[in-house]
Amino acid sequence: MIFFGESMFSKVSNASKFAFIKWVKLLKENGIVLIDCQVHTAHLESLGARMIERDRFLENVQEGSLNE
Repeated sequence: MIFFGESMFSKVSNASKFAFIKWVKLLKENGIVLIDCQVHTAHLESLGARMIERDRFLENVQEGSLNE
């Protein structure tokens, strides 16, 4: 399965980082193998994100949709 994320906003500094870390843990526990961050940034990279080639991304999307 795949999770497609959106931007996160918070009123408290670093709250979105904490929420993202907790969310990733929950997603992993529930079989999510790919989180689409949409835009590669240094901030997301610092949290463990990595860029993948479009062809690989599309393969993952196809495989994820077949597993449901």
